[in-house]
Amino acid sequence: MLKTINFNRISMLSSIFLIIFALASCSSDDDPKELPAIPILSIDGDNEVVVKNGETIHVTLSLNAAGGNKSLVVNKGGGFLEEIPLNATASTYTYSNQSVDENAEEGEEIEFEFILVDTENQESSAVSFKVFSAKYDLITIGSEKVYDVNISGGVVESGTNIKFIEGRNYYISEDVTFLDGSSLNIESGVTVYLNAGQEPSVGIKAESGTLVDIQGTATNPVVMTSSKTLTGDAKAGDWDTFELEDMSNAVVRFLRSEYADTGLRLDNCDNTNTVEYIQSFMSSGEGIYITDNNINLKYLINTKSEDSGYRIGDDYNGKMQFIINVGADNDESEFYVRENASVIAANMTLLGPGEDAEEGGDLIEIKSEANTFKIYSSIVAESVDEDIKFSGDMPITDLNGVNVLAYSYFFNNDDPLKDNASDFFGTFNEDGSLATNPFFNNAIALEEDGDIDFEKIDGIGVDDFIPDATVTAKESFDPSTIDSFFTSVTFVGAVENEANDWTKGWVKNPDGSIR
Repeated sequence: MLKTINFNRISMLSSIFLIIFALASCSSDDDPKELPAIPILSIDGDNEVVVKNGETIHVTLSLNAAGGNKSLVVNKGGGFLEEIPLNATASTYTYSNQSVDENAEEGEEIEFEFILVDTENQESSAVSFKVFSAKYDLITIGSEKVYDVNISGGVVESGTNIKFIEGRNYYISEDVTFLDGSSLNIESGVTVYLNAGQEPSVGIKAESGTLVDIQGTATNPVVMTSSKTLTGDAKAGDWDTFELEDMSNAVVRFLRSEYADTGLRLDNCDNTNTVEYIQSFMSSGEGIYITDNNINLKYLINTKSEDSGYRIGDDYNGKMQFIINVGADNDESEFYVRENASVIAANMTLLGPGEDAEEGGDLIEIKSEANTFKIYSSIVAESVDEDIKFSGDMPITDLNGVNVLAYSYFFNNDDPLKDNASDFFGTFNEDGSLATNPFFNNAIALEEDGDIDFEKIDGIGVDDFIPDATVTAKESFDPSTIDSFFTSVTFVGAVENEANDWTKGWVKNPDGSIR
């Protein structure tokens, strides 16, 4: 009986001990170990850098792990790249395991993501780091940092893409020619500085088969200019020209060409090309020089070229609309049609240097009877010489003839209407009043000295191509009724009024200020 009692007591004590141990264990599970603060990772410096092709990428990271560093996780392009062990007590780490590909495209983006892991396997927030590739060395001209475009032999071979990206400016030290199968791409806001004063002068030429895509905007045009604009002594003729030769399917929009010999040269370019919103500023030769084929052009402005503003020659046969010339004081023709060229143009404003200028050439010159022209809804003013000149009498019949000058305004020209150009301005009664006006131009009366009195447009003057108010063409003529290329408008001149001035934000005034 005593043995039984003792055994029961032992069993009871054992059960109580097990219950106490279990309770103690549960209490321990509910009280976990206290962990250190989540680690913090940051970049010492910029989160975005430019690295030249082929060079190593360096990024210094600041480490803050209260529980000690374990490793650095590196992701690239959205995927895992590697995990690197770290010194437990280090406060910084410079990552340099990657380099930019030798063949990376200009401005190619490489995105990294870094995560710090501590000894308790706790992870920091991810930190982003971006690398942008650069094909060229960064140099300084004056106080400006520019990328030095070094092209072997000055020739861009087939299969090579030259790309100039937004946010960077570039320097070209020698003549560059793009061959068939190459490409030139320039993004908005880029300035390309051409090495000034070289012999032969430096230029850019894109030959047949080159893919050309130059896309400026009204607020961020592409600019090609003299390198001497960086040192304060740029002048006309500092570099050669930007030329498109035998070109198809090129796009060039919002380009300002400054201080060239010829601002823009178009040779044998067809109407698959889009070339519009172009300014030639202060060229020593022609502003815009066009020969052969049938490229159609809109929104062009020449400012103060030392030779013809527009030279149109050889076998060119195309259309033009919204054309401005701001003439310099020289004896060159501003809109010069020669050889066998033919042109149909509307909404031009061709201004000379003023009736009181020392020199001043013809505003429109048609070189020979081999040329044909049709000009509509235009303003031709402010010349010390002829406003329009033919080499001998031209065939003039009516609005359906081979040569037409209609719905336009000519005024403030000191020596107007040579040859038989007066036939475009109607006939007059014996008292000088206007009898007929078959071309709907702006003649008012014939003065006693034989000169024609013309209706003028307020606001149009030397260097000023914006009228004070919209002037509607006579008969409300719309050039789109002539050809679908033309934008449908009924005003005369290149710019309707100040509110609709397509030159604002990207065109330079003669004094160098931006409109």
